[in-house]
Amino acid sequence: MKSYPLFTNQESKTIDSLAIKELGFHEETLMGMAALSVFHANEDLWKTAESIWILCGSGGNGGDGYALAHTLFQEGYGVRCFATSPNKTDAGKFYESLVAKTLGVIGTIDDFYNEWEEAEDDSVLLVDALLGTGFQNKLSPELKELIDTVNDSDVFFYRLSLDTASGWNPYALGKGENKENSFVYADSIEELGTRKWENVGFIYEKDSIIPRYYESIGFPVRTHLNDVTFSKRYYLEADPETAISVIKRKNQDHKYSAGSALFYGGSDGMEGAILLSEQSFSKLGGGISKISSPSLKISSFVLGEDLSKMAKTSSLTETLEDPFLKKTKTLVVGPGLTQYPNDLSGWEVPEGLRLVLDAGAIPTKGNPLPQGNQILLTPHVGELNRMTGKTHNSIQEAFDTLIEYCPKNNVYVLLKSFVSLLVCPDGSSYVWESPNPKLAVMGTGDLLSGILARYLSLDLSIPESVLLALSLLDHSKQSEEPYPSAHQILKSLVELL
Repeated sequence: MKSYPLFTNQESKTIDSLAIKELGFHEETLMGMAALSVFHANEDLWKTAESIWILCGSGGNGGDGYALAHTLFQEGYGVRCFATSPNKTDAGKFYESLVAKTLGVIGTIDDFYNEWEEAEDDSVLLVDALLGTGFQNKLSPELKELIDTVNDSDVFFYRLSLDTASGWNPYALGKGENKENSFVYADSIEELGTRKWENVGFIYEKDSIIPRYYESIGFPVRTHLNDVTFSKRYYLEADPETAISVIKRKNQDHKYSAGSALFYGGSDGMEGAILLSEQSFSKLGGGISKISSPSLKISSFVLGEDLSKMAKTSSLTETLEDPFLKKTKTLVVGPGLTQYPNDLSGWEVPEGLRLVLDAGAIPTKGNPLPQGNQILLTPHVGELNRMTGKTHNSIQEAFDTLIEYCPKNNVYVLLKSFVSLLVCPDGSSYVWESPNPKLAVMGTGDLLSGILARYLSLDLSIPESVLLALSLLDHSKQSEEPYPSAHQILKSLVELL
């Protein structure tokens, strides 16, 4: 599984301390390496600018800005530095002094406003080195005014933030603080030394995750991956080729080795949800499956489409006693159900069976969960709020809730949003950032539950199955249909195979 460690602000500080105090790095060296990494990563960008302005704060982030300004100047670019106040760190002071000698002058914020008023539209590339990831306080009126000016001005054709967008605080989302604590609307963020947990989900335009680029600067990242100093949060990278190859039928497959699953759902009038879930399983190569439903019409719906299918009207209790369940690897419960089935409360999931709870099978807070070692819940944000009795406005807030909920209930939870989050009962978690507006249609949750069942039925782990299912669904971005239905998305995925 392609995944990369994500570090919290505190963990990043610990790595910084480890590099300097234990491994003997000089802070000036690390700042210089950061500046060189950013410079080389954006060489094409610098060439587009008539002028480059760098706003430098008084901490380490400002020091990175000064180091970058020195490199840009030496490489022949027109660069100006403006400082909110003198730098307070030793390494920052070193590069601030160096820039003062080479550029001749470091402007004040008053100088910034004076030059900004005279500048032409779309003439300046702005580098934001005001505040680092450790800043969580409210902005001063002066900084708020400066950031608002940067955001609203047509002078700046591009805004690049170092490490994080200054003023950004995911824990303030939806709570009104961001109306007071403005943040830089970065066009991209250069994460230095570590991938930052607090940057996950940075968005200021609807359905648009702002690009973040990771630059290695020699930090002892691998040394830091231990249970004491690392909280096991990972960033998932798409694996589209593997997603396709894994579910392609093999020549030696028979109907059970190709994957088996049982689906329960589809209350009266909602039969389409469980049908779509099962179809996504079978049409993507599943070997054998069966639908059980409380609907009296389910057999006519299923057999009317395909006489080779199995369908039965039954209660969940009867379904859990179905001999077919003993032969299957995966059980999906929930698509098309209108309420949580009480029969699930306390049910002992048989060893070796993977249980997926979706839609109507997502419990309300207080509903007892089934018991087992391979249970995956797939709520969207509203269902997560109902499930936990808490409101969540960011991925970080959802994580804080789920990192207690999942080990306590021995379940995996996949939060479906513009950023997806999988939290595991062992305390590890995985983030998937790939907003896909083509999935914003009715039925894509049912589609996902069937795709998950397809991978789970092949004896893959839940984290592996989640990554592959999300990677496969990501192919829908290539659909020629501007607003495809869930059935059209499934058809396009089948064509890939």
